[in-house]
Amino acid sequence: MSRPTLVRLIVIVAILVVWESVRELNLIGPLLLASPSEIGAAFAKSWPQFLTAFQITLVEIVAALAIALVLGVSVGLIAGSTVFMSMVSGPLLVSLFAVPLVTWYPLFMVWFGIGGASKIAYGVVSGFFPVAINTMNGIRNFDPQYVMYGRAIGCSPLQIVARILFPLALPSIIAGLRIGVALVIIGVIVAEMLGSLRGIGYLITSYRNLYEIGGVYLGILLSVLCALLANLGLSALERHFTRWREMQMTQ
Repeated sequence: MSRPTLVRLIVIVAILVVWESVRELNLIGPLLLASPSEIGAAFAKSWPQFLTAFQITLVEIVAALAIALVLGVSVGLIAGSTVFMSMVSGPLLVSLFAVPLVTWYPLFMVWFGIGGASKIAYGVVSGFFPVAINTMNGIRNFDPQYVMYGRAIGCSPLQIVARILFPLALPSIIAGLRIGVALVIIGVIVAEMLGSLRGIGYLITSYRNLYEIGGVYLGILLSVLCALLANLGLSALERHFTRWREMQMTQ
């Protein structure tokens, strides 16, 4: 075992020991903090329920991320394609992004119902704006002579987008997607907490109402696991697109 891995294990064990000791000594009340043993007991008691909820929430997050990425990049490319479109759509996107998203959720409940569709829609709206705004800014900030050169050598509009605009805007798109990933995860889980019959957010709310704090903290840990998996997927996507961008820029 390498030294960095050993150090990390020691730190994790130390944190768990201190965490358990704080609860055993009752330094923090049982309604405010659950000990690792209580979280483990909640998992042992209800692991099928939590596993199903984790799968549902993860599917909703992945679906919302995929849709937000496609819509955000598409709208950002269109909005940044000309000065006029940027002047018209830029302030509109920024203004809509500033509206508290929780005020939109009752509409999603009416339009899509209480099932997973409303959670995905809420997550899409949460992640769409940073991707679209960053894509638009990435398009507007590069030298327009690249487009003029592409037209001069006979590139079609689709080739200009695929081989010039998209590769040049990719760093901004990835930056927006990193923000969007966090907002999508928050949006999906908050939507489940506000009104749902399944998912991690629903279980967190249910166990909170029952004052079973071990179940609440288990739901929080599963939410953190969703975020870790989403970030791992984003990192893999970033590496893939970075290699693709380098190939496009060298051709």
